[in-house]
Amino acid sequence: MKTHRFFLTLGVLALTTTIGFSQDPQQSSNYVVIGAFAKLDNAVRYTNAANLDNFQAQYAINPKRDLYYVFILNTDDRKKAFSFLLKISVETKYKDAWVFMGKLGEESGQAVAQNKSTPVVLIEEKPVEPTVITPVIEEPPKDSVVKQAAVDSSLLKKPIETVVEKVPDGKPFYFKLINSESGNEVMGEVQVLEPKAAQYIGYKGNEIIYLIPPKNSAAVYQVTIQAPGYKSAKLTLNYNDPSAVSSGTGPKQEMIINFELTRVKKGDYIDFTNVRFFRNSNILDPASKNELDGLVSLMMENSKYKIKIHGHCNGDDSRDITAMGTSTNFFAMDPSQNSKETATAKKLTELRAETVKGYLVAQGVEDGRVATKGEGGKQMIYPPASTLANQNDRVEIEIVKGK
Repeated sequence: MKTHRFFLTLGVLALTTTIGFSQDPQQSSNYVVIGAFAKLDNAVRYTNAANLDNFQAQYAINPKRDLYYVFILNTDDRKKAFSFLLKISVETKYKDAWVFMGKLGEESGQAVAQNKSTPVVLIEEKPVEPTVITPVIEEPPKDSVVKQAAVDSSLLKKPIETVVEKVPDGKPFYFKLINSESGNEVMGEVQVLEPKAAQYIGYKGNEIIYLIPPKNSAAVYQVTIQAPGYKSAKLTLNYNDPSAVSSGTGPKQEMIINFELTRVKKGDYIDFTNVRFFRNSNILDPASKNELDGLVSLMMENSKYKIKIHGHCNGDDSRDITAMGTSTNFFAMDPSQNSKETATAKKLTELRAETVKGYLVAQGVEDGRVATKGEGGKQMIYPPASTLANQNDRVEIEIVKGK
């Protein structure tokens, strides 16, 4: 019997406070998005292609990002959205889909309606003629003393102070990290260093950063991109003339440099972004529940799925942790029932994997379909002191799909 292996990566971000949704769920929708595009034509083409795959794809503008989102599900049921996300991620080519929770613009619709337009009616307005008022000037009588009324200083308008935004030193750059297949943005780290230097400076991708001139005589930087699940990419950046590697400039005159990243193993795992644990603990943050419920739905729908949960963490050192102890609440700290202990990295990752399993089993998934393993800090995807080192704290779920 043939088996196919998939890995679902659950990002674990260390938290000290509870993360909640910024919007009222009743006032927003949940979109399963398969692509984001700056140009409408590209969004329409991608929508058409998804429709050929028997999806009811639509597109809509996200005004906050000025990008057209192509989505294949729009629902008020958040659990349904995450369940559908997992299903298509495991069983279709749309491995980089994600759930957008919020409101998209009104410019949406089937791709076949792209050429429809609404006529604009122009109303001619007559100009309003200004009314001329002739001032009346009274001359004071001769030899009389004119007294000037005292002016209340509080009524005087103060001059408006102009706030000048301070621009950081150096030149602005925007390193755009995108999936080479889907064109979607990829979360990753931009590592900038001078040739032969021992240390690099790390920045988040897909953000404007400012670089000061390098000290070497050639005026070049070595730029390396590290993104989980993707092959690393490198280029040499000529600071004085970056046009050779730039695709253009942005609204703040930043030089845009594209990195098209290729997956290390195509289609073998999915990135989860909302499964989180409280700092140095195996207690899940409440924001994790939606994605885990999606996994529960996937397991309940397909009885052939079996999974193995792999726990990972940042660094391989022992640390003081808070464990669930006797508590049965997977999503809240309970000082009266939680326990304090010193644990190795391997022990912490075992506890986190067991927590995920415990929640799945509590929701009805058979115990025998779920295995766990603590990997410790042996498989870090970023250097432990990196700006994205917290992404090393994660849980990977391997799905074995039998036929």
